[in-house]
Amino acid sequence: MSHPSRRSRLRTFAVPSAAAAAVLAAGLGLGAALDSGPAGATAAPASGSAPKVPEKPRAVSGTNANTVTWTASSGARKYDVYRAEGDGAFTRVGSVTAPKYTDGRVVPDVPYTYKVKAVGSAGKASPYSAAARAARDTIAPLPPANLAVVPSDDGPGTALAWRDGTDAVAYTVYRSTSPQGPLKKIGTSTTTSFRDTGAPAPDRPYVYWVKAVDAAGNASEAATTSRPPEPTRPPTQSPGPTQPPTSPPTTPAPSPTFGDG
Repeated sequence: MSHPSRRSRLRTFAVPSAAAAAVLAAGLGLGAALDSGPAGATAAPASGSAPKVPEKPRAVSGTNANTVTWTASSGARKYDVYRAEGDGAFTRVGSVTAPKYTDGRVVPDVPYTYKVKAVGSAGKASPYSAAARAARDTIAPLPPANLAVVPSDDGPGTALAWRDGTDAVAYTVYRSTSPQGPLKKIGTSTTTSFRDTGAPAPDRPYVYWVKAVDAAGNASEAATTSRPPEPTRPPTQSPGPTQPPTSPPTTPAPSPTFGDG
């Protein structure tokens, strides 16, 4: 019985052709793609750049809140506002889409510092803006001093003048015909003088009140003064018809006396 030789038991394999190799490579690539996720899927790179830093931040105090404004940043989708109390750390207190934020959660007369970041559509944020500081002001200015009616030749009406009220940026003027009121607001002034040209009856007495107002809108107590009625002039009598002058009576001259001789 003959046995096959060792050489005859060796199996031979065909070397794949170039086309088959390409198919095999494609299959391996597909397998790798299947292992990493759906076919053709790639990680989306972060696109876009951060918006510009908000410029010219400004904080203004009011009687009930602080208001922060800044110039709009190109490419900004929203703005994140950060606040620090005194020397404390900054924390985000709000987000807005317009370049203005009103902070009503502030303690009166405590200094606050604000910074703003612009955030783009891709979520990238700009660096902090410059700082803006404000304190909610609830302290009224002092009332105007030395309020008085003063003589003036600059025009008709009643001229008022007074001395500055501390911390005042404007003054509100009121008028009444009685010290008990009612008061009527007749105007405002940014200087320490005012002219009332709207008094309906110059021959009546008037009482004036002036309040000082600060930048936060706090108003002082009122200073007051009065103006006496303008004196009335007596009516001027028109002259009557002119009479011809009257001549004094004529005394006859004495008759001459004749003597005897």
